[in-house]
Amino acid sequence: MSKLARGRSLSFTRPVRQPRRTQGERRATTHQGLLDATIESLVEAGYAGTTTPSICRRAGVSQGALFKHFASKAELVAAAAEHLFANLIDEFRAGLPALVGSEDRETAVVRQLWTVFQQPRLGAAFELYVAARTDPDLALRLSPVSNRHGENLRRYAHELFPEAAHDAAFDAFVDFGVSALQGAALSRPLQPDAGAHESMLAVLINLLRQTLSQ
Repeated sequence: MSKLARGRSLSFTRPVRQPRRTQGERRATTHQGLLDATIESLVEAGYAGTTTPSICRRAGVSQGALFKHFASKAELVAAAAEHLFANLIDEFRAGLPALVGSEDRETAVVRQLWTVFQQPRLGAAFELYVAARTDPDLALRLSPVSNRHGENLRRYAHELFPEAAHDAAFDAFVDFGVSALQGAALSRPLQPDAGAHESMLAVLINLLRQTLSQ
């Protein structure tokens, strides 16, 4: 083998260096990881079992890093709830077009909303709602998050049904429908009767049609 051939055989491609992440990007990644870890913990361990050390272990960060982002556990779980609600609305939006193509608008909206309410991650919100009853600090943090979520749901409902955008009865239906589905989702482990849930959905669909026809 010639020296040239030997030289070529020993050559290698220099690895491409990945650009270093900025401090803002690293902070955003840590922030996101803490929110995701909090939701996972609430679903799997409940509110009582969700502690800042357990969240840090899931997220792979120190408690010092956690408290650079959130001043308290209540602030963290409230932020996680807001993050969860935004993701659930995104999932609702993403899944709706497929149903609208095969069902009428009212049926598609109610059924897609029920699909979202059966997400296991919604258990995190249920844990927080129950815990807020006896935790004033958590209630104080969670109340504005819940209110904003309700406003976002009504705003999106107005986009789906623009003919009812200024109808107080329609807004009342949105609040009632969400509460009904939330209650059904919360009791589903104890009442897994699919037939009863289908009956509930049929009632809500008919009530929505009646509200829109007024």
